[in-house]
Amino acid sequence: MPSPFRPVRSADRASGAFGAGLRLRWCLAGLAMVTAGAVAAGNPGQMPVPPLPSGLDATLQEMFLDVKPDGMLTYARFRFVAPRIAGADAPDFAARLADMEFLCATYAMPHVAATPEPVDRIVISLADRAVPFGQPDPDAIQYFEVFSTRDGACIWEEF
Repeated sequence: MPSPFRPVRSADRASGAFGAGLRLRWCLAGLAMVTAGAVAAGNPGQMPVPPLPSGLDATLQEMFLDVKPDGMLTYARFRFVAPRIAGADAPDFAARLADMEFLCATYAMPHVAATPEPVDRIVISLADRAVPFGQPDPDAIQYFEVFSTRDGACIWEEF
């Protein structure tokens, strides 16, 4: 099965050679939503995002592999938008962490398992709005968590 990812080197992004043509993006606006059986059917990038344990709804903004310049680690980045993470009724840290662990285990891990590329870390991000990767947006609320992978499980890398 072909990989749902295309590797991107951090140097490409820094040099300006990085763009839509060099990274395979799975943007929600461009995806036809299908059933949760999409991974089994060989279409992992089209798997819908399940409801989060906190009750928030999230959509996939994009996913991609980020190959570090030293070649030591490859990160699979999964960027989600959940507008209700901001504001007075936003989930607390424990609920957000539970949501991110859930997204890693139930959404990211099936995608990582479907690709032949080795993945060392999974980065889950939640934002209140879509923000282009690497672009600052001081008005956006964004949370990031890193997970290592071992034996098909996500392990939170608290730092």
